Amino acid sequence: MNQMKNLILSFISILFTLITQITYAQTFDRTVLSTDVERPWEITCGPDDFLWLTEAGGQVTRIDPMSGDRQVVYTALDYYNGLEVSPICPHLSNGTGTLGLALHPDFTNPETSFIYFVYSYNNGTTQESEIKFRIKQLKWDATANSIVSDTNIVNLIPTGYDHVGGRLLAIKQNNIPYLFLTVGDNGRSELIDPNCYIPESSNPNRFTQDVTTPQGKIHRYNMDGTVPADNPIPGNTFYTRGHRNPQGLMYNPNLETIYAVEHGDNTDDEINILLKGMNYGWKEVRGYHDDNSFPGEGTYVEDYTPHPDILDDALIEPLYSWCTEAMPSGQSSWCTVAPSGGAYYGSDAIPEWTNSLLVVTLKDGTSTDKEVYQFKLDTNGELVSSTIQNPNPKRFFAEDQAVNGRLRDIAISNDGHKIYLVNNGGGEDKIIVYDVLSTGVNDFKENLNISIYPNPTTNNLTIKGLRNLMDVELVQVSNIYGESYPTEINNDYNIDISNLLDGIYFLHFTQGNKTYALKFIKM
Repeated sequence: MNQMKNLILSFISILFTLITQITYAQTFDRTVLSTDVERPWEITCGPDDFLWLTEAGGQVTRIDPMSGDRQVVYTALDYYNGLEVSPICPHLSNGTGTLGLALHPDFTNPETSFIYFVYSYNNGTTQESEIKFRIKQLKWDATANSIVSDTNIVNLIPTGYDHVGGRLLAIKQNNIPYLFLTVGDNGRSELIDPNCYIPESSNPNRFTQDVTTPQGKIHRYNMDGTVPADNPIPGNTFYTRGHRNPQGLMYNPNLETIYAVEHGDNTDDEINILLKGMNYGWKEVRGYHDDNSFPGEGTYVEDYTPHPDILDDALIEPLYSWCTEAMPSGQSSWCTVAPSGGAYYGSDAIPEWTNSLLVVTLKDGTSTDKEVYQFKLDTNGELVSSTIQNPNPKRFFAEDQAVNGRLRDIAISNDGHKIYLVNNGGGEDKIIVYDVLSTGVNDFKENLNISIYPNPTTNNLTIKGLRNLMDVELVQVSNIYGESYPTEINNDYNIDISNLLDGIYFLHFTQGNKTYALKFIKM
């Protein structure tokens, strides 16, 4: 009898797990904008609800996501993509291209309607080229829909045979606007090309710890390109150091927290929380401080000497690391995913995504796909614990990788209902749109008769439009951080929420083949 009871309980537990996973699965409609784009690298959704992109040839474009109409708002006349070939490894040349873009945090203000973007230019002569990158500031006139001025604000950004970086982020910290730029280590991995630097100590990836060099750093500027007075070292643009190839920047405005997405070598792609002045380890440390990836990491961490000119300097572990164990040779077999762009999802349009990081990847390998990772965050901006029933991260759109290609960047519509992806190689260049049809919950698009009141409320909720409780199940309340609280609906369709703290919540339940997430505010 007890054995039968245990079997039934086990079956119920498994069934509950499966139902829970299905209940909160999002459903999307995939389309592709008819717009022709050329090697897009950055995409962002502006406060004007238009998509802003950087494209090949030093172009900044503005696209209407409804009609697909594309406007080239600016082309850098000094854009340069000439070849500077390695004298030792002739199959390698210095990186060029049109890279990151950011809009001023007060873009809707006519006084500060600035666009910033990064591109390569020739700092030398026609006979003796010298490829560098620069940040250009463009002034946008929203009335005329045109650029009215352009200014070079940061020059001489280095390049190299690999790991250029080039992502921009424009945000406010303590209500002061700043511009952040990622610069990679500019070096080629010796695991792939072991003889391209003679001696190997001349490889630029050896300089990421050196505060006097720009390589392997996240740099912070004032919006005019000058150095902020409160940077970690006076007169120095670096904000954090010890990065290999930072490819994405994300910002949680609720906590004023910046996250960076970074390519690892044969191990340890990373997501890092950027803390001013701190050291993220490369090239001495890869990923977590577990001594798993590279000989000598544990000793380096244990014996680390803080930089005397940096306040509270310390080595910082990543928030998350993919592929933490050293892998055999062959890039396709490495479990690194090549994360590229990312965005913070703060909308409640998809309740299960609220307060998450969305990261796109480039690599279709033996154990990796070109897809979107969703990382759920807690109230402190850290990762919510992962469980079998509710894994963190979750993965999306891998089934479309053959038609999507290498996913370079991601943007989110202002209402949170659309996800925009741009690919960069691996098929035709395009803008892919995933429109939320269902979040696995009823968001009133189909059943307008189900609602809750009073809302806001203090102690009790009543469900309006619910006709019976015969097949209502899986009832729970969750906050915007994904933390869940079991509850019950009584025979009067009331719910006691007096034990909840003030805030925004969702009431989840299923009835028949429909699932619901009804938003309410506890006051």
